[in-house]
Amino acid sequence: MSDYPRDLSGLSGPELVRLLLDATRTPPLTDAERADFFDFKARVFATIADRDGNPVASRFAARARADRDRLLARIEDENRGGR
Repeated sequence: MSDYPRDLSGLSGPELVRLLLDATRTPPLTDAERADFFDFKARVFATIADRDGNPVASRFAARARADRDRLLARIEDENRGGR
């Protein structure tokens, strides 16, 4: 389970950015940690996009979700014994 907050709805834009910056201070080391980070990043940018109607934030959220999904697929493949 990640340490990233689940509910971002009550946070202001600057608070969201601060959380994201804080999350980058200690880079994730494993694929699972990276997937958690990209999930969090997607949620931060999706919150900004929904709140502000920001198309750039929407694209960043989509990219972070794609990165998360790629990592999760790799983890599943490795767990099945594939490479």
